Formats: sequence, structure tokens, C-alpha cells
Amino acid sequence: MPFFQHEDITLFYTDEGTGTPVLLLHGWACDSHDWSFQIPLLISLNFRVIALDQRGHGRSSVPQSTDNYAPRAFADDAFALLKHLETGPAIVIGHSMGTIITSVLAVEYPDAIKALVLVHPIYSGVPDALPIMAEAMRAEPYRAPEMAADFFAKVMYTKQTPEWLKTWQIRRTLGVDPITLVGSITALVKVFGSVMGQSKEAKAFMRKRKGPRLAVCTMEAAPGWEREIGIEEGADEIFTMTEGTFSHMVESEKFNKVLGDWLKTYGHPANHSI
Repeated sequence: MPFFQHEDITLFYTDEGTGTPVLLLHGWACDSHDWSFQIPLLISLNFRVIALDQRGHGRSSVPQSTDNYAPRAFADDAFALLKHLETGPAIVIGHSMGTIITSVLAVEYPDAIKALVLVHPIYSGVPDALPIMAEAMRAEPYRAPEMAADFFAKVMYTKQTPEWLKTWQIRRTLGVDPITLVGSITALVKVFGSVMGQSKEAKAFMRKRKGPRLAVCTMEAAPGWEREIGIEEGADEIFTMTEGTFSHMVESEKFNKVLGDWLKTYGHPANHSI
């Protein structure tokens, strides 16, 4: 049964394939469907692929307090699922907000991580619009889905983004519970300066992550920041894509080639137990 109870949260996940485990963590207002372009590839490369709907998203339950959406809470869910499935250390692939959660998971539970893949990493800075939107959502939470959908339409896409993808994602965003949207974005703004951003504290936090790292960057500042916080030659790689937040979907063949090549080199460590 693809549901896992962690404390008072019911989490939906899928678990397919055999071999080295890969955990997929989606972004804000999204769900594990966003990995549909990558799951078949990963299975074909002989990975065990675990795709999680994070708390409040997709088919997982919705905590009824906006205080329950901190990156640490998401990371705790992910670790509990890995432990429940007895996977041993996993390769964790996070997208957008998922890159924050993946980073927190790597710092807080280093023995659970074999390698990191960060897709559209956003921790180098918070767009000016984000704190403004968070404040507006807190003031009018019933309008949060509408605000989130508008943010997607204005920020997330490029001219090359297919109209079907925009339609699917915006319709999905309109169906996300306002508590999830408000709680998640408020929590991201709160960790700016300690986990995210250009402060010494945020950089020191990110440097605690261990293991090989692939960063697929779509924001202009992101590659430079990845280098600044440290690159291990022969293990870490930075790749740039230009088709917006969802480049891994818009240019899935290009992204999958980069991901597959990197994983063939770094992706099949010996199994251990958490």
C-alpha cells in the first residue's frame, strides 16, 4: 500500500525498481507527478525509485497548522520514509523547494545520503516577490491558490514551455490547500539568512552537505553560488539549463542525458542500512 504514516501525517509514495535507492522530492505546490519524465529512466538504469508526495501536497495529508511546513519537517518526513523502507543511504533528487529540503536532509541526516542532485536550486537567494506574496497570502489565505497560480504563470515558464504543461500545473496549483501554500512559503522566507541566501550562516550550512553533488541550475546566480560554497573536483558537477523552473520537464531528454551520465559514474554505491 503506497501510504506511510509518519506521526500524524499520511504520506503517499511510490516505490519501483530494485538497486541503489533514489528518493525524489518535488517543489512547492507540486507533487511527485513532476518526476514522470525521470522515473522510467531511473528504473532503466537499475535504481530503486521512491517518489514522495510531500506533506500537504498531492495525495498526502494536509497538516492543519501553517507552522507545520518548515523545511526540517519535510526533511524529517523523508528520512522517516527511507528508514521505514529500510533503503539504506539514498541518492536524493530535489527540485526547487525540494532543493532546500534535500539540503536540510543532507545536513541533519548525513548517514542517510549517498549523493545529491539539485534541480533548479533556489537557495542562493529569495526573489523579491516571495516575501511580498507570503505576506499577502497570510492576509488573505483563501486567495493563496489564486496567488500561487499567478506566480507560476508569471515566473516559472519561458516561451518554450508547452501550453499543456502550463495548463496542467496551474490547474493543480489552484487545487492545493491554502494552508499548505501559506505554511510552505512562510517557512521558506523564515529560513532566509540561515539556510538560504548569501549570508555567512547560510553558506556555512550548505557546506555541511557531504557526498557527490550534481546541480542543474536555471537561475543566473546559482552556478556561481554553487562554486562559492565549494565544488569537489571529480565528484561535483554544475550544469546550466535555460528553460525555466521546469527545465527538467521542458527539455527532459537533455536533462535526462546529464542526469543519466552523472549517475552512471556516481550512482551505484554499496548498500548500507540507516
